[in-house]
Amino acid sequence: MIDYSKIKVVGRRKPPSTPEECFRQAHRLELELNKLNPYPRPRGFIFKAKTRAEYEAWRQRQLNPRLW
Repeated sequence: MIDYSKIKVVGRRKPPSTPEECFRQAHRLELELNKLNPYPRPRGFIFKAKTRAEYEAWRQRQLNPRLW
């Protein structure tokens, strides 16, 4: 048997959050993370390569890793 009288408890558990609260917190954290990210978020675009080699060459030239 475990003697629970000798266990140290630090702080308290937070009550369970609602999905809406979790979504708001995740959105806020994502906005803060984007401020720290040195690479801007790219606009949507379509790159069509005729061959796999051409695509790989294009990808190697990209400085922003968020493009691929």
